Amino acid sequence: MIRSFAIDNFKSLVDFQLPPKSHRLGLLTVLVGLNGAGKSTVLQAFDFVGHLANGQVNHWLAKREWKSADLTSKLLKKRIISFDILIEHPEAGLISWSGSFNTIEFRCTWESIVLNNDGQVLHLKDGQLSVSPRQGTATVDYPLRAINYEGSSLSFINPKDVHPAIGILKSVATNLRSLDLLSPQAMRRRAKDGTDIGYGGERLSAYIHGLSSTAKQELTSALKKFYPHLAELSSTSLRSGWKDLKVIEHYAKDPGQPVRLESRSRQINDGLLRILAVLAEIGPGQSRADSSAANSCVLFDEIENGINPELMDKLVQHLLQSKRQIIATTHSPLILNYLPDETAKEAVILLFRNNSGYSRSVRLFDLASTSEKLDFLGPGEVYVDSNLETLTREAVDSLHADAP
Repeated sequence: MIRSFAIDNFKSLVDFQLPPKSHRLGLLTVLVGLNGAGKSTVLQAFDFVGHLANGQVNHWLAKREWKSADLTSKLLKKRIISFDILIEHPEAGLISWSGSFNTIEFRCTWESIVLNNDGQVLHLKDGQLSVSPRQGTATVDYPLRAINYEGSSLSFINPKDVHPAIGILKSVATNLRSLDLLSPQAMRRRAKDGTDIGYGGERLSAYIHGLSSTAKQELTSALKKFYPHLAELSSTSLRSGWKDLKVIEHYAKDPGQPVRLESRSRQINDGLLRILAVLAEIGPGQSRADSSAANSCVLFDEIENGINPELMDKLVQHLLQSKRQIIATTHSPLILNYLPDETAKEAVILLFRNNSGYSRSVRLFDLASTSEKLDFLGPGEVYVDSNLETLTREAVDSLHADAP
């Protein structure tokens, strides 16, 4: 799982750390804050680093309809985006991956991977890449001049040939899933292939079609907790390989004679599609062939969008019970109110802009005003009872108080 993340010169994230210093990320992290504070940008930054690892930065920009100039901060005049991500793995221990991405060359010009047990296992500098092999102590040098790639050197390294920690890191990074573009309209589309549900959920039908029967049944059972009338979740293979989603509901008009209601993807309501997408990513989807996804992180932007408040308790329970690491942004106090107090203290992070316009983070209940209220109010009630603009000023003041 990801323990910490730092990035510099990515949009409003200048010398940014998540979580704040001296803390670590847990399995669930909830980001709150004013519009424009940088919540969505944090998710985009994670997604960006993931696409450095798979070498698909141009494809990622095209999907978002961005240009390379949109990546860097408008407040600085630098071409380099620096990052540092710390991974904790049950077998390999702590793995630190740092790098500097040049937005002109469109690749990392400096990289380092350090394993807490074995020291540095990858180093890239001045066009020279040295990598520790799977066995032995001698390093392998790659002739970068002969390799055409974008993003990170991880994009072309074969995990089978190098130190196991490098393969673990690459798996975690490339399996980062940011669903900040999730859209019911996209989820209604038919799709051919779906190793994941896609940026906006546009491959949801093909993804579900590819699940094992066990995983599909688990997903159906989870969805029934939200929609009790749901009887079956299935997919249909159409001509030329297109897959379409189908939902069957049973309504008991007369005892013992349920009415069968069948809906294709184009008729499925928005809320059901959104919950289905969330459950597919955080729950039974871990049963798919790519088991490495269980060690990765999924990111949701405004996770409460389009979902009835009455269903929030069940949704939060699924987030808390998931074995997958989750980072979600929200504007809803209901999300916070269903978190246990101790979980909320660690999981809820306030994003804000400092006086220079840079995004910063602080644990919401580390602030004096919110910590005091938590003694007699629930986390969501504290959020409702607090003014975000006032909290932002308090957070900014706390930065000045902590400065040396």
